[in-house]
Amino acid sequence: MINFSLLQKNAYYSIEILALVCGVLLPFSFAPYNFFWLQFPLLAFLFVICLQQSPKTVFIRALLFGTGWFVHGVHWVFYSLHFHGGTPVPLAMFIVLMLALVLALFPAIAFYLSNRLFNCSKRYMLILVYPMMLVLFEWMRGYVLTGLPWVQIGIAQVDSWLAGYAPVIGGLGMAYIACLVSALLANFLLDRKNIYSLLAIALIYVVGYTLSLVEWTEATGEPIKASMIQGNIPQSEKWKRENYTPTLQMYRELTLKHSDSDLVIWPETAIPGFKSRVPAYLDELHEQTGKTSTEVLLGIFVKDDESQRYYNSVITLDNQIYKKRHLVPLGEYFPFRPVLGFFSRWIDIPMSDLDSGELQQKLMTVAGHPVGVNICFEDAFDRDVLRDMPDAQLLVNVSNDAWFEDSPQPWQHHQIARVRALETGRTLLRATNTGVTSAIAPNGDVIGISPQFQRHVLTLDVQAYKGSTPYVLWGNHLLVSAVLMLLLWFWYREREPV
Repeated sequence: MINFSLLQKNAYYSIEILALVCGVLLPFSFAPYNFFWLQFPLLAFLFVICLQQSPKTVFIRALLFGTGWFVHGVHWVFYSLHFHGGTPVPLAMFIVLMLALVLALFPAIAFYLSNRLFNCSKRYMLILVYPMMLVLFEWMRGYVLTGLPWVQIGIAQVDSWLAGYAPVIGGLGMAYIACLVSALLANFLLDRKNIYSLLAIALIYVVGYTLSLVEWTEATGEPIKASMIQGNIPQSEKWKRENYTPTLQMYRELTLKHSDSDLVIWPETAIPGFKSRVPAYLDELHEQTGKTSTEVLLGIFVKDDESQRYYNSVITLDNQIYKKRHLVPLGEYFPFRPVLGFFSRWIDIPMSDLDSGELQQKLMTVAGHPVGVNICFEDAFDRDVLRDMPDAQLLVNVSNDAWFEDSPQPWQHHQIARVRALETGRTLLRATNTGVTSAIAPNGDVIGISPQFQRHVLTLDVQAYKGSTPYVLWGNHLLVSAVLMLLLWFWYREREPV
């Protein structure tokens, strides 16, 4: 049995430093590193050092853990701010730190409330309270101030047997299962006699593997031939006037070269300008692709003539349109402009004052199938993808992760997309500017991928699917409701000291 209480008495500040270090290590469980197993000992350590501590102590320890977690997990924001937004280095670093601290408040408050509201045995705190409170605040992290559910714990488990839970309880449910496994591991480490903890972990994995064998959706129609164009235009070159015409020529040539495809997809803002500027170009391309019945989805900015506002959009050549619903704070709009508007003096990002599209939009129909389209980091929000389900038979994400250079961000984004495909039981096609361009199967497997930072067209046959996974039917409502009810019941039951 490990005497953690003695460790905590003799090395108080060492515990705080270790909490920060463990938080820094946590993002190594995500892509591109993929050490998903690393989550279990790190979270187990966090759970153990919070046991039987004052609410203030656990708040500090979880805040330090969360700060390390998110400074490392979203440090790539620095690239877009400094290298492409012109933000001075000190200010860019300050923004990253402030963002990490805000995100770290979620686990910090989760553990603070756990120790404040519940007075129960160590076993109950580990196995019941901590996993449920942490996942509850992981869910809230996706909503507060529009939300940023990046490096969410469950996403890292897409290549483990725990992925079998995603079509049933989603990526958030995978986060809960990962936290539960970590708690059971901690319970075993505290007392090696708790062999039932290991048996419970084994059962969790067996159930996850069994669920992964279930085909939740069924194929519909014949496979279609799809081509995703990766233009590979550096972000520093994208908005230069002299590159505008060559960019249009490049996308047209690559599209016509793959005119034997049923569907060609361009990345987000592939045309660095407005639709109203290129009507002749689009009409000519429509006429040329119409000869081979090739349909094109392309990213472009659209101006609404009535409101005079601008939208980050995906259009078809026959005038179907999707307007981005979930905008990037400080990148596509300035939240709380009277308070934060001064940041615009130091952040020079093109097209950073956009409007968002309606939450409910008519699905595009391309290549004979209704398609759920999302732009950029919208696929990080499970609720945004679920809005198009179950009607959508294919999912398409267009992105431009060139903002973040060769940081882990493009691979983290790709990993998130894999979970969205797994949750919905749909093929998901990704077209990005510099990578990661890919095609993802309904079980989350990658069936085709383009080399990063190369101009490339990924072409392959893909299958559309219909039907609903359990997660499509109930989203996060079932999990969050169950967690809330269990916590309320347990709080009521354990109000008196054990």
